[in-house]
Amino acid sequence: MHIKKIQLKKIRTFEDIELNLTNGIHLITGNNASGKTNLLESMHYLATTKSIQNRNDKNFISWKIMQESALPIGKISAHINTLDEIHEIDMMFSKPIKETIANDNEPSGKITKNFRLNGITKKASEIIGTLRAIYASPNDMQIILGTPAERRKYLDILISQYSKKYLKNLQKYNRIIRQRNSLLKQIKHIKKRYDELDYWDSELAIAASEIINLRSENINQLSARAKFHYEILDNKNKDLKISYRPALPQTFDTTKMIQIDKDYFIDILQKNRPVDLRQSSTVFGPHRDDINIDLSELAANAYGSRGQQKLITICMRLAEAHLSNQVTNDQPILLLDDILSEFDEEHRNYIVEHAANVEQVFLTSPDLSNVPKKLIDRSIQFNINDGNIKQN
Repeated sequence: MHIKKIQLKKIRTFEDIELNLTNGIHLITGNNASGKTNLLESMHYLATTKSIQNRNDKNFISWKIMQESALPIGKISAHINTLDEIHEIDMMFSKPIKETIANDNEPSGKITKNFRLNGITKKASEIIGTLRAIYASPNDMQIILGTPAERRKYLDILISQYSKKYLKNLQKYNRIIRQRNSLLKQIKHIKKRYDELDYWDSELAIAASEIINLRSENINQLSARAKFHYEILDNKNKDLKISYRPALPQTFDTTKMIQIDKDYFIDILQKNRPVDLRQSSTVFGPHRDDINIDLSELAANAYGSRGQQKLITICMRLAEAHLSNQVTNDQPILLLDDILSEFDEEHRNYIVEHAANVEQVFLTSPDLSNVPKKLIDRSIQFNINDGNIKQN
């Protein structure tokens, strides 16, 4: 797949730009803070409907328009060519209508998002996956060094883009876990409504078992491909392994993990119900999962060097692109945000060589000094300056 055309209106540093794009490598240069990341993040926003950098949505609209307009509206639009179809995605950011007419209230800063797919209003979940994007940046180090929540988010972004089944069960699970935890708190205080837990346990178990099985399957495939890249890039012959650590009782052997079913998870919930009631929260389940990332059986976050950690993250991103293509038979777009300066020449050449296998690549860099010449010669070049973008 590839983006054929994209328009950004009142988005961050961009007042109103429109780009016609093709297959191939797009090399985007410009000074720091000129808008390179904003462009790539806008593309990723279309794929996932959320900010890759955890920005509040109000911060995605132009600061100037937020200050000057009573009804600020930002918009990202794109034409997407997939293997079989052409789609048009529109994503609109605006202040809530109630706030714009309630002049006596202080503005809340909240922003609403609305989506259209081929001219028809859709929910965010119906947009996800129309465009699939892999985004790599220096911030990827948090996949290794960050919290379990950050690694779960990493998994959710990856799998949700090519598995509607996963996305549907994830949304269902998150909704039910809130309801179950709320019920646990009520039971703790009023000592009633125990029978309702059986219903929510059953519903939770259906979604949880699907999520666990899909995470396990996808992590195994991701690990194998990342290991392939890492063996080539690391001349110290370290063995990379990415493994799933589901939040299940210690009696569950994750090294011999097989598919689990609804009944197995219901049994876990029922056996642990007294603990859940004391803590007013659900102890076991996908909302507490994690990933182990190891080099030669040692945790990469504790024992890996910074250079090794950087190599791991780019190997994971290249593996994601392969996995996304393998599942859908249609390549995602690849967004490489100022990552080449993180690597030496040999590693840069390898990254560029394998990135070029993807149908459409966007690569940002402050200048051309860290970009391999063979990439420069075959790329379509753009320069960003003061919110304007021009093709060289």
